[in-house]
Formats: sequence, C-alpha cells, structure tokens
Amino acid sequence: MLNSLWNSIGNYFLKRESSGIKRNRSMVDLVHAKSIGILYPLFALPDYTDIELFVTSLQKDHKDVKALGYLQHKEMITRFLPKLSYDFFSHQDLNWYNKPVNAKVNDFIHTEFDLLIDLTMEDIFPLKFIAGLSRARCKVGRYKEENNRYYDLMIKVDGPLRLPELIGQIRHYLTIIQQHE
Repeated sequence: MLNSLWNSIGNYFLKRESSGIKRNRSMVDLVHAKSIGILYPLFALPDYTDIELFVTSLQKDHKDVKALGYLQHKEMITRFLPKLSYDFFSHQDLNWYNKPVNAKVNDFIHTEFDLLIDLTMEDIFPLKFIAGLSRARCKVGRYKEENNRYYDLMIKVDGPLRLPELIGQIRHYLTIIQQHE
C-alpha cells in the first residue's frame, strides 16, 4: 500500500519534470550513433556478464558507451568490477519517492547521448525516472503503454524474455531502422 503511494507520487514528479525536458529528438540507429547510454538493473553476475559483452561489442564498433547500473544494495558494487565506462547507483541513492539523487545519475541524465538503451525488463521506477529525464536524442526501451511519453522506440515482447534476447531484439530493430532510411 505504502509502496504504491510512493510510486504514484514518483510518477507525478516524473511526468512534471519530464514535460519540461528539451532535447533534440531524432531516430538514431546503431550505425550512426556515436554515443550510447545504457541503463540496466544489476542483481546477478550473469546479467553483468551480458551487459559487459554488449558494451564491449559496441565499443569495438567505435562507440562511446556509458553504462549506468542500478543495484538494490550499495554493498553489491564491490561484487562487480567498476570500470571506466560503468557507473552504479543503489537504493541508498534514492529520495523518499524513489527518484535517483546522485551526481553520477545527474551526469548521465544530462549527457546528450545519440542513443539511450534501457535494458530494464520489469518495472523499476528509478531507471524509468532516469530514462524519462534523459536528454538523449533517441530513447529505446521495453514496450509498455505508459512508457510512450518517455521512449522513441519500444520493443514489445510476448512472454518471458532473458536479457541476451532483449539485447538481440534491440540490435535487430536498431539495424532495420538504418537499412530503411
């Protein structure tokens, strides 16, 4: 009950803050994107491995990639190896209605990435808040009707989906866009 109230309040503030965001919106594909921001929840080592493979493959294509992961507990940061392209934030970095309030998060939000890829497969409000406020030119995330206002391209998947499959779908559709321009 209380968590539902906090989410409602958080959604109110997100809608209010995101309505004032000015960004240079345009459809960007993987070929033409020079800078890419990646948002993801990080709760297990296999997810970190999948993210690391995705980031490395983009960097091999000469993309400037910045990944921001959300951990449930700050102590988990030591479990995952922080690298130059990776930042993390945790539950301790959230205010009372789950808005991330941290310098790394603010820097990520204000970076004008060519492409923002949200790899969140379930509803995680702090990541939605970041995606909603991001200044990225093109935002890609999982389909959900209420996310229409935050994403420029949404990937709809039926049934359960694992992270590598979501990454594959995003790659596929961001490549198709380029081929049909």
